[in-house]
Amino acid sequence: MAVISAVLVAGFLSTNIISYQISTAALKETILRNELPLTSSNIYAEIQADLLEPLFVSSLMAHDTFVRTWLENGEMPQSHIVSYLAEIRKRYSVFTAFLISDRTKNYYHFSGVPQVVDEADPEDVWFFRMRGLDKPYEINLDFNQAQSNTPTVFINYRMTDAGGKFLALTGVGLELEGLTRILSHYADDERRNIYFVDQGGRVTVRAGRHAAENERLQDISGLARLAPKLLSSNSGYYDYVRDGEPMLATARLIPELGWYVLVEQREADAMRDLQRGFWVNSLIGVVIVLLTVGLIFYAVAFYQRRLEEMATTDKLTGLVNRQVFDDALEAAVKKYRRSVDRFSLILIDIDHFKNVNDTYGHLMGDKVLRQISDLVRHVMRDSDIVCRWGGEEIIVLAHNCPQDDAATRAEDLLKAIESAVIETDHGRLVVTVSAGVTQGRPDDTADTLLLRADAALYRAKDTGRNRVCIAD
Repeated sequence: MAVISAVLVAGFLSTNIISYQISTAALKETILRNELPLTSSNIYAEIQADLLEPLFVSSLMAHDTFVRTWLENGEMPQSHIVSYLAEIRKRYSVFTAFLISDRTKNYYHFSGVPQVVDEADPEDVWFFRMRGLDKPYEINLDFNQAQSNTPTVFINYRMTDAGGKFLALTGVGLELEGLTRILSHYADDERRNIYFVDQGGRVTVRAGRHAAENERLQDISGLARLAPKLLSSNSGYYDYVRDGEPMLATARLIPELGWYVLVEQREADAMRDLQRGFWVNSLIGVVIVLLTVGLIFYAVAFYQRRLEEMATTDKLTGLVNRQVFDDALEAAVKKYRRSVDRFSLILIDIDHFKNVNDTYGHLMGDKVLRQISDLVRHVMRDSDIVCRWGGEEIIVLAHNCPQDDAATRAEDLLKAIESAVIETDHGRLVVTVSAGVTQGRPDDTADTLLLRADAALYRAKDTGRNRVCIAD
């Protein structure tokens, strides 16, 4: 059994190791070609879901007739536009809402106190640049001074009159923390580094934290040599080495933002789960192999016991068979010759058993025989050997039991059987037995003992049945 266990364990581990090596190569290819691109696509979808609504709100503000009328009426009263911006902010759950008038250069904010933008102020250059843009909107990453320099993504939308004249700039701000939480979710769950990079290579956002000031893709170890290729295509996947560690990455352009989303992962991290799975599978496999060997051992032992039981037990009654009894009787005869340990035989026969079979059928006959066998087992001692001798005959080898004691036990048995009632389809059935008893003698053989017991049994039947006779 130990050899079988060793062969099974060695075979399983060899198969598992080969499978692990094949899976490692396949997983690397899958991560590079499928999983990382899928992550970037999911991030793209998340970004679209978060930014497109504020973009819609900015567009709605830029085309709002109330705002246009208010501007054309001299921007009075100012409380109306402040209330409007506050309502936009509240209704759409944006971080900030604002409007900058081109005529007055007033910067209206939901907080209520307007400021004035100045072309000479470097902080306000973005507004004057937006005045001359051909496209209707722009998305910028900036720091909102009006809100304690909170990092914010601003969606700025140009507002024009019917003739296309620039009237104002409207927009909303989306807190950058919401965006970084999305990226952190993927970074924490997938153990992947995620970057947003503008088309000049400047890192605008990194997963879990803001990008360092003026951080560029060209300055990041491992990505520097890939930067020209990455920034010149709309999508792609790459493998490279950073500080001696193999890295896998994919990148795609987000047209709405003009940014690239770059997802990278250490190859070792990608393989960690597979390696853990290898050890877990190996452990489970070894346990299963050992359990299987244990079950095989148990099954072999169980069927061995069953075979032994079938070889030594009568199937119908559960008593020992003649082979076992013959061996026990021979041993008792030999032992008696050496030590004079007395023993007796009790041969029992069911009275009128043929009538039971003829009247109630053989199935009822079998039931009667089983019940009688159980009663014999119950009355006799545990040390006595009870055997189905043949047909409806039962024989008992009673060790350390003189003839008179054996006869007494036989009488007790007859009373127990006679008082037992067996239920049939035709009512209750009362069964009796006859018994012949003999004691072992120094010059006995198994045959002479059996002949005396048989003669005593026949005398019991001839003298009226339901009685015990002792051999002469």
